[in-house]
Amino acid sequence: MTDRSETGPPGMEQHVTADGGFAYGVIGASLHVFGDGTPLYVLENWRPPPPDAASRPEPPGGRERELADLRTWREEGPRLAVRWLHGPDGRGGSLLAAEFAREALADGWRVVTAVHGPGAVLPPPGSQDLRPAGAQGLILIVDHADRWPLTHLTWLFSNALLHRPDVPTRLLLPARSTDTWPAVRATLANHRAGTSAMFSAPLQDGGA
Repeated sequence: MTDRSETGPPGMEQHVTADGGFAYGVIGASLHVFGDGTPLYVLENWRPPPPDAASRPEPPGGRERELADLRTWREEGPRLAVRWLHGPDGRGGSLLAAEFAREALADGWRVVTAVHGPGAVLPPPGSQDLRPAGAQGLILIVDHADRWPLTHLTWLFSNALLHRPDVPTRLLLPARSTDTWPAVRATLANHRAGTSAMFSAPLQDGGA
């Protein structure tokens, strides 16, 4: 595993890699790549997921208690906090994370997603500016966290994006179960992160 970087404009470091002629870069974060230059994971600014015509919307307020819990977690606690958001259907946690991200963005937080590679779809060409300058804090959403190899999550947790002393930082890790959470939590000990787990109830009305 390597970390590739090059100097950007004054006072800014830009990390760049190229895969099959497609350049991908991040500003304000580390870029971890395999030996062939393929990103270990892709970081990009959060974008609302496309609507799923096959899914049924949840009842209004159906997630309000869980969202309120996440808002409290966002605003309180140590500078760096990690929450494992688990539920049996998987998609329910992802939708809850998306609603949480939408609210946080509206409240002035920088919201970033991490997608595991090497099969990750790269964002549009150009560098992703992930610096949280002027934001209330930083939220990183790591969807399908239980599918990541532990070593790859360990590299992600070491990313410079997450370790700015003056920036409140929250990592939300949606997953299907807590099977791998104890091992993941142990890797966070050296980062002095607050850790917690939260159950996400299954979707209603036949959601899967």
